[in-house]
Amino acid sequence: MADMNKVRFRPHQSILIAAFIAFVGILPIAFGPNLPSDIVSTDDGSPVRWLFVPLLIVPIAVFVWVLRSGTDADSSGMRVRGLLGTKRIPWSEVRELATDDRGRAVVLLRDGYAVTLASVRRDDVSRLVEASGQGIVWQKNTK
Repeated sequence: MADMNKVRFRPHQSILIAAFIAFVGILPIAFGPNLPSDIVSTDDGSPVRWLFVPLLIVPIAVFVWVLRSGTDADSSGMRVRGLLGTKRIPWSEVRELATDDRGRAVVLLRDGYAVTLASVRRDDVSRLVEASGQGIVWQKNTK
């Protein structure tokens, strides 16, 4: 049986469009016509300007980050996913939820560590507490 109180928080999907536009915009810079030989030296006559090819990594990383990152919460705990890693946090490890000055949700753990919850904003914390089904202290920062 699926958990009815499961909530998912993800980055806005319009960022994918921006990453795609950035990728397409970099293509002519990296693979376009040769520049004069005093600016870029291509010994083999290749039109690829290898100096600019690493720029393609940035929109690709943003694209993967949008598809992968976020926070999932249900009655057993939270799963916070970033570009390269995942952290599972059971509710028993949560001391309190808070928000920082920028409006991002932060979970304070019993061992003293703080974890910023990906894609969870100040207005979303009440949904997160509701999904837990537990009495979690929420320190609301109204700045």
